[in-house]
Amino acid sequence: MYRFFLWVKDNENQLWVKPAIGSLFAIGFALFAAAGNQLDLPKNFPEIERDTLDGLLTVIASSMLAVTTFSLSIMVSAFASASAAATPRATALVIGDEHAHNAIASFISAFIYSIIAKSALGVSYYGPTGRFILFISTLAVLIYLIYTLIRWVRTMSSLGRMGNTIDKIEVATTNAMQNYRDRPTMGALLSAPTEPVGVPVRCEEVAYVRHINIEGLQAMAVEIDGRIHIMARPGTLVDPGTVLLYIESSHEDIDLERARNAVLLGKMRSFDQDPRFGMIVLSEVAQRALSPAVNDPGTAISVMNAMARILISTRPNPNSTDSGEFDRLSLVEIDETDLVRQGFDPISRDGAAIFEVIIRMQKLLASIAEQAVLSLKMPAHQQAADALRRACQSLALESEKQAITDVFGQLHGHAVKLDADDADAGAARATAPPPRTTAGEPA
Repeated sequence: MYRFFLWVKDNENQLWVKPAIGSLFAIGFALFAAAGNQLDLPKNFPEIERDTLDGLLTVIASSMLAVTTFSLSIMVSAFASASAAATPRATALVIGDEHAHNAIASFISAFIYSIIAKSALGVSYYGPTGRFILFISTLAVLIYLIYTLIRWVRTMSSLGRMGNTIDKIEVATTNAMQNYRDRPTMGALLSAPTEPVGVPVRCEEVAYVRHINIEGLQAMAVEIDGRIHIMARPGTLVDPGTVLLYIESSHEDIDLERARNAVLLGKMRSFDQDPRFGMIVLSEVAQRALSPAVNDPGTAISVMNAMARILISTRPNPNSTDSGEFDRLSLVEIDETDLVRQGFDPISRDGAAIFEVIIRMQKLLASIAEQAVLSLKMPAHQQAADALRRACQSLALESEKQAITDVFGQLHGHAVKLDADDADAGAARATAPPPRTTAGEPA
């Protein structure tokens, strides 16, 4: 059942699930008017002729078929644009646009409604009262379609554009990051630094961990009166032989296949339980913008702004009670250095020769170090040092190298000092190792 709900929630499946449900509702809505056949129409109510309804339903059927076809072509173009201009990993978010789903579902449902109602009208399925109810229902459908069309025009004006795509990635990443901050161990206990004991449950394919059914594993652990240690977080690339779980129990009859099925694998990573994936996708958008074929530093700067907003705005909820909710499970910790490194490091590599990009990165990393949670403080300073090193090796003008070095010294010099022997090359070293902090510790 858990897999079924995830399958239904998948963005690509939502594109046809909503129209399918809407079509069933439209059929019932069109036939509902016949419930009034047994009632007498009040004398002061107008009697609706069949020709009037037939003409109205014909207009809806013909127009909705054309609008649906046109809308689908627009959506396909938007998907291709997002994949080509941003990154293919962002296509799933564009496909998952809720307004697009609702519009397509509404147009298809209206088309089905008009066809069913027109057919039922042709076989005299409706009496005088039924035709009046059908007329009121059709007017309601028309009003809803007008509202949907206006909103759909607004959606089409931005769907697939670079700014809209970046916004969608930012929203998805912010949600995943906030969920991580509130529940860094997903309700389980934090794994001990030592290797756990128990029966290993190994992967059988090369794939990414997409979801973990925490509730299902907790129920299994209770049944076997044991503990389950989760060794792979969502987003981890696994292969045959990789240990997904350790099951610690005195029971001899343990259903390893049930435990393995609680870890959902897939060819692609998912945004839901994996905050690092969103940072990687944003970084890919910036990398494409910095390629010589595109040469768009402005988009790279916009992406870095979005990453800084994500890292700074997501803080632990003080009322969150995460650890211990699933007391028979333990989960490995995320290396929070990855939250900064996987986002900013590729941009510092590909944009090392672009002065504006590196200057903005130095400032944003300083903001992250000062304003984000404490666990990101030292990774942000160290990333700034790496960006400085790359920039000093790539920039041609000594004045630009000196300007970036000065900015680095002002913003990060208190945490990371330039080596005197290598200052001209931009080499840097951390003055102290990053403090070990609990994931999600506030600054």
